[in-house]
Amino acid sequence: MTTGMNTSVEERIVGILRQLGIERAHFASRNLGDWRGLAVNHPEAIASLTLICPLGFDAMALAPLAERLLVFNGSRGGSTETISRNVADLPAASMITLDDYVYANNYADLAVERGGQITQGMLDFLASRDSLPAVSAPATDGEADGIYFRVQGSGPPLVLLPLGAAPAQWDPVVEAFSEQHTVVRMSGPALGMVASLEGRGRTPGYLSAVGSIIDAADIQPGERVLEVGCGTGVLCRWVARKMERQNPVAGVDVNRYFLREAAEIARREGMGDLVEFHEGSAEELPFDDNSMDVVFSSTVIQRVNADRMLPELVRVAKPGGRIAVLGHAHDMNRWVNLPLDAALKTRIESPPWVDDPGHPQGCDDSTLYRRFARLGLTNTRMYPFISTFTEPVRLQFMQGGILPTLNAEEAARWRAAVAQAESDGTFFMSTPFHCAVGTKP
Repeated sequence: MTTGMNTSVEERIVGILRQLGIERAHFASRNLGDWRGLAVNHPEAIASLTLICPLGFDAMALAPLAERLLVFNGSRGGSTETISRNVADLPAASMITLDDYVYANNYADLAVERGGQITQGMLDFLASRDSLPAVSAPATDGEADGIYFRVQGSGPPLVLLPLGAAPAQWDPVVEAFSEQHTVVRMSGPALGMVASLEGRGRTPGYLSAVGSIIDAADIQPGERVLEVGCGTGVLCRWVARKMERQNPVAGVDVNRYFLREAAEIARREGMGDLVEFHEGSAEELPFDDNSMDVVFSSTVIQRVNADRMLPELVRVAKPGGRIAVLGHAHDMNRWVNLPLDAALKTRIESPPWVDDPGHPQGCDDSTLYRRFARLGLTNTRMYPFISTFTEPVRLQFMQGGILPTLNAEEAARWRAAVAQAESDGTFFMSTPFHCAVGTKP
């Protein structure tokens, strides 16, 4: 089955299910970009929808599904209050609070940490829904248009979409579900945080920021390049192409899920012999001293102990090697080009505007410059950079973090402003970063 990579995510999901003989299924998800299109354009395909500590929330899109909706929420921290308020606007929906659990960030391993409570809660909820007929889809692996899928078990169909950036994804609990359901696990470059990272890594706005530190690092043909915190490897592949395949590129990441996806994407793009991936921490890199010509990292330093990470970048660089770091600037305003009233626009744009703060010893502000200056590098360049995003998918992702923070009246004003700006062709958002590049003596 081929529908083309320009086809919407929801059409691809529905197409795969139809290929398997499934017209209607239960769904479980976390990322707004995975489920929103289904909810809006294919509600008839959704027997029920479970959101696990959701990343992004759109109450308007979910309203017609409220009786079929279950939301797991943390007991405190993060977006707990925001999600509780949004679910309260959908009185027919069900919510389960994970006892004594801080609302999980993108990288939390929910199925590891709270797998038992999530499994039992979901199974009880599914048993209370309208029964679906069992399907006879055979156990199989497949791929269609950027979505990888795996089928196992027997019974009514249950589609498990990615759990954010969780390293284990659904693996710890999938056997329990497959005892009662035909489980269809979906992943790949079109879904979840993989889609977000892959999509961001192809946008001109983000690449302009990353390109600024890569250009300053002045990579020469044949030099060995390392990306620390490579995620799905999208920037590793970009650097390899930018250097016309003349440089070996390595990526390291602590997230096994991302590394698995990164290796598969590189293989499918014919770059498996040029880009290699390693599991390891940015705070203790699995590479020898003085082994890399260029070491770079993008939007990772907030997620680790920054004062442990930065010396590690220097350690593995050769004398004369360059170190380049790009970090979030959560101490600066973002820009939303929408015709909003001044008060609402100021509140949306002003820090703090991030639900996922990262590591308590991470760096997401201008202290990057002071930390970088202490490394003893030469030829240092330090500067902020503003990236502008115009792509509809990226804008939808960014809106997913804004809409849940607004009340119903504010959300209506936001939607009206977006509709006007989209009609005018003027809708964009700009995000600030801090950048630093230097040379090891």
